[in-house]
Amino acid sequence: MNNLPSDITPQKNDELLSVIQSDFPIVTRPYKVVADRIGLTEREVIDSIRSFMETDVIRTLGPVFEARRLGYVSTLIAAKVDDDRVSELAAAMLEINEITHNYLRENEFNLWFTVTAINAERMEEIIAWVKKFPGVNRVINLPMKKVFKINAVWGTGKSETRNADNSITVQSFDETGKKLVGALQNNFPVMEKPFGVIANSIGENEPAILEIINNWLKNGTIRRFGARLDHRKIGYTHNILAVWKGKNPELWGEKFAGLDFVSHCYLRESHDDWPYELYTMIHAKSLSESSENITTMKTIAQGAQMVEMKTLFELKKTSMKYFMED
Repeated sequence: MNNLPSDITPQKNDELLSVIQSDFPIVTRPYKVVADRIGLTEREVIDSIRSFMETDVIRTLGPVFEARRLGYVSTLIAAKVDDDRVSELAAAMLEINEITHNYLRENEFNLWFTVTAINAERMEEIIAWVKKFPGVNRVINLPMKKVFKINAVWGTGKSETRNADNSITVQSFDETGKKLVGALQNNFPVMEKPFGVIANSIGENEPAILEIINNWLKNGTIRRFGARLDHRKIGYTHNILAVWKGKNPELWGEKFAGLDFVSHCYLRESHDDWPYELYTMIHAKSLSESSENITTMKTIAQGAQMVEMKTLFELKKTSMKYFMED
């Protein structure tokens, strides 16, 4: 992670970004704890994080909620869209809170986006709207069946925790809980006592909200608390969605999950005109490295049919805003 916008050394940059992605302290002065851990001052940590945020190395800082624990449903959608209508549809999608990620990919199914909604009815409403949009020729819903890996934590070797069980228990939220979710969805303060600022904003005391957040981390309501990086800013410029079909998708998924360059690996529902079940996101810093990665995976999944789709444009990437429906 060299050439990052910070006054500290590249080694300290790496250590700082690693800690604040995967091991952010839920304490009164988290930046001081981070500073003590990696041998910097609290002011150096705060200034460096602010610099990373100003230059979009850090996209956001805060919790990654498990949507299903909050009572929400989510899915991946692929659409065939006429090239001259992609920009218009993408612009319209920017206004829809429930569409959080949207990518243009190199395939006849060229638009790939995620939907997270308060219920199945709202999800179907959004899908129906996309189907009716001018220039949209086909839309397929690709809900997750099983997760093998989520690792949006760059350079740490750690993964987010996620339960793929469809019977997951929905967390009960009182008014304080909903207010706290709302406050944590805004820009997380980068100052000495950020949780105190959050507590004051919702009329609560800091020890109480620290206890709630730590409990949410323990019970899976929050999958991870920390920084989310723009992987392109740290050198991962070759990003591919590869989908697989064959006799052993679960076995392949388990093996793919052990590869460092695979960040996401899922089983999803298939369709007659899209028979692929296993989905993998593959990242590399060069074209040759990307080719080597694909070769490695093809060796593992011998006999599989595979389609690789280069990410052409990131059209939208935001965090879901929960409890905004009222």
